[in-house]
Amino acid sequence: MLTYSLPALFGLALLPAFLFAQITPPTAATSLDDTLQLNEVVVRGYATNRRLLETPASISLLTRRDLNQRFGTPTLVPALNTLPGVRADERSPGSYRLAIRGSAVRSPFGVRNIKTYWNEIPLTDAGGNTPLNALDVRALGRIEVIKGPSGSLYGAGTGGTILFSGLAVPPGQTSIELSALGGSYGLYGNGVAVQTGKNNSAISISYNHLQSDGYRDQSGLVRDNLSLTGSFTVSEKRTVSILGLYSDLHYQTPGGLTLAQFQANPRAARPATATLPGSVEQQAGIYQKLGFLGVSHEYRWNDRIQNTTVLYGSTTDFANPFITNYERRTDQGIGGRTITQIRLPNGPLPTTFTVGAELIRNFTVDRNFGNRGGTADTIQTDEELTARQSTLFAQAETELPARFRVTAGLSRNDVRYGFTRFPTQAIGALPATLLTRNFSPVWLPRVALARTFGETVSVFASISTGYSAPSSQEVRPSAGGFNNTLNPEQGTSYEVGVRGSAVNNKLRFDVAVYQLQLRQTIVRRSNEAGAEFFVNAGRTDQQGVEAQISFDFLSPTTYASATTTDRSLFSLLRLWHSLTLTNYRFRDYQQGATDLSNNRLPGVAPTTLVTGFDAETKPGLYAHVTFQFLNPFPLNDANTVMAAPTRLLQATLGFRRSLGQHWTVDVYASGDNLLNQTYSLGYDLNAVGNRYYNAAPTRNGVGGIRISTKW
Repeated sequence: MLTYSLPALFGLALLPAFLFAQITPPTAATSLDDTLQLNEVVVRGYATNRRLLETPASISLLTRRDLNQRFGTPTLVPALNTLPGVRADERSPGSYRLAIRGSAVRSPFGVRNIKTYWNEIPLTDAGGNTPLNALDVRALGRIEVIKGPSGSLYGAGTGGTILFSGLAVPPGQTSIELSALGGSYGLYGNGVAVQTGKNNSAISISYNHLQSDGYRDQSGLVRDNLSLTGSFTVSEKRTVSILGLYSDLHYQTPGGLTLAQFQANPRAARPATATLPGSVEQQAGIYQKLGFLGVSHEYRWNDRIQNTTVLYGSTTDFANPFITNYERRTDQGIGGRTITQIRLPNGPLPTTFTVGAELIRNFTVDRNFGNRGGTADTIQTDEELTARQSTLFAQAETELPARFRVTAGLSRNDVRYGFTRFPTQAIGALPATLLTRNFSPVWLPRVALARTFGETVSVFASISTGYSAPSSQEVRPSAGGFNNTLNPEQGTSYEVGVRGSAVNNKLRFDVAVYQLQLRQTIVRRSNEAGAEFFVNAGRTDQQGVEAQISFDFLSPTTYASATTTDRSLFSLLRLWHSLTLTNYRFRDYQQGATDLSNNRLPGVAPTTLVTGFDAETKPGLYAHVTFQFLNPFPLNDANTVMAAPTRLLQATLGFRRSLGQHWTVDVYASGDNLLNQTYSLGYDLNAVGNRYYNAAPTRNGVGGIRISTKW
């Protein structure tokens, strides 16, 4: 059992700092394209725009190499799963679920309890939902993951915050890249990306297509994505940026299987029962069209004061033929965020102040019909839902003597819902009535203290308040009705961490230890038909250790500084590990007459270990090998059903070569589940009828090519 006290954890986290505090700083430059090159990487989390080494928070990075080279299949899932404390599931192609520090206990599907932004533009709607499956990994250049409560600057959420960035556009250069891929189970994709950079502008446009028949019955996918990013320097003080996204997605949902069904035929879809039809018969699936347009305006009064203000609008057309009904939903979102920074660098205590506000609103029309073989039938419910979130925030970051830095932040968060159900029959119908659920505004403080040791090691400690109101899909669940008794989650997180490098920057490490004490934890339930609803489950105590460590036998840094007589074949040889240890327990949790206190939270593995090896050669050959291990974890609150251990081996072999000054060719082949395990990449937690299992593909492969030209 993983148990520990905070003083002991603090000592554990500080130990490497004392071991490496006297190491001489490296003299070589550090590549910005490497996830673990901590000495020079600049992060945007908490608006610090500082080196990761100096940032007092648990932040993990994914670069373009991690997102688009290490794994062959163009999906966010495997790359996110290399980060400690992060777990991404794909129960069937396109059906994403993402958890940061165990937040999946609330997410039967989709992404909840996490805030997401694209260059300060909010992607998470006012109802707390994030359409992660509307993004295409091939259009992304970088991801920052802030782990733990970050409400002091980003609003409600106890899981964390994700900051997306598009592809970097080199100045003075135009490029075009064409790509194509194909693989097992009917996988096919293609894409085109055009970028042009001028002295005062940078524009990137990409279109990507992906389709798959799926490993299981009723698990096909078709997705088309179009993205546009642009940045325009209007004057020396003014920059305007735009973000446009359009996603047309359809994926089938095969449904969960019982253990006997999973073992007998893992490729089967959920079969019919004596009372309910099956997934194939009802053509179960998701149809989702999303349009998003955001505009950002940055104004710099001088080198000390600047403001960034963003406005956005979104529209979603959603349809979900399910086993028991057919849901059609349209949603319009609008919102904005403004953030001002004031830097006072010359006083006795140099300080940066950050103040701002965020307001987002969504209006949803939701109708449920009967489902007749994948066709909407007689209307059952006709409802409207409004959601509004407002956040006011302020933060001060002060440099103290003796290489200390303190950060103190505070935000006010207000979440409100309005719900109206309209009559669907002419006789005996109840009149439409507006129901509201307004949660009392809360203040969320955060205090963090960091100390650097030379240029290579730092330690930090933080205390932050977590708050997460129920999402719109929880106050208005698929089981129907409006839940006006569900309460927000609230808690306090304590965290200490150490990060740095040693052995002339070849050895890099990042370790964090935390404890989150959460009240009114929201968990999922299902009725007999499989429709979901949510309840508060008392307190939870969530303790964890997250660690990343890597060693470069040879790195791009040493390669770049090598002499021309260096005859070594490799330009990069790296071994890395990512470790997550958790001890998440219910406290004071009564389910009927059964006391579930001290049970483990479902869906959270006590141990997750990811090990990888990266190699790149000077002639252009590269290879990546990744092994993931998850030990068994409970699938229900009662802890009576456990997941099997997961052992997943993935590998990619490629060859990238420049042809003259203008052309580059990249050819690769990738294998997934090379150990040919029968496993579930995403379980249905607390599933009625014990339908927990969603089989992932057995051994499969994909191959692709990228051709680019620049001038």
